[in-house]
Amino acid sequence: MAGASNLIGLIVPDSSNAFFSELSREFEREGKARGYLTLLGNSAYDSAAEEEYERAMSDLRPRGIFVTSINGEPAKLDGCPRIFVHSAPPGVTDPCVVFDDFGGGVEATRHLIDRGYRDIHCVAGPNDFGPSGKRVGGWLHAMNEAGLTTTARLHRVPYERIGAARVARILLSGATPPRALFAATDEQALAILRVAGELGMKVPDDVAIAGFDGIREALDGSVRLTTLSLPFRELAERAFKMLDTWTSGDARSCVISGSLTIGETT
Repeated sequence: MAGASNLIGLIVPDSSNAFFSELSREFEREGKARGYLTLLGNSAYDSAAEEEYERAMSDLRPRGIFVTSINGEPAKLDGCPRIFVHSAPPGVTDPCVVFDDFGGGVEATRHLIDRGYRDIHCVAGPNDFGPSGKRVGGWLHAMNEAGLTTTARLHRVPYERIGAARVARILLSGATPPRALFAATDEQALAILRVAGELGMKVPDDVAIAGFDGIREALDGSVRLTTLSLPFRELAERAFKMLDTWTSGDARSCVISGSLTIGETT
């Protein structure tokens, strides 16, 4: 039986990633305002670790658990409220609060197209699971809509900056580097921006860059990134409101839209 304590569980893939750090901060803030303490677990993009955290947290009888999932099959929990946030297993019946990743991918790519770019590459995560795959789908849709080729223009890179930078360096130092890049996350976009600077490329004169997430560094850094900004606080607030209705059987899923922030990179 859940809900006997003032604890809230939050499981994310990697809290060292600025996106999940900022997301976690908003959940902790919202929880504290409601009188809850937040327990944070890092799954390290490991589905077994995610399930282990879920079961361990549910044993503490929390008010509920929020999960950013990387798991294709959700673990079964006995009576513990669980809400998936940002990323959920496909076809899951648990309530979810997610962003409109497909629509955001379309909007960011259309922005590049409207700016006159035609050779637009996409830098995305290692696979199509979760938000990254939907953002790739948005890029594909906008490119196909405009009659632009996507052949050999999708590049799989790690989510963290060091790994993303390695791939970006190969991509940008080639004989014919992309004219524009849509990155599925701001972490990847900032890695590309750094590599472009190291290679002496001017942004956006030599290469234009658009990201996705709206983390603080992207919006307020020395070079402001054009990015699809997401409302982190709204996600946390809606997730907690959904938790309030969970026990009444009235929990529903919702999709939250972001907004394009035009910076200095496009």
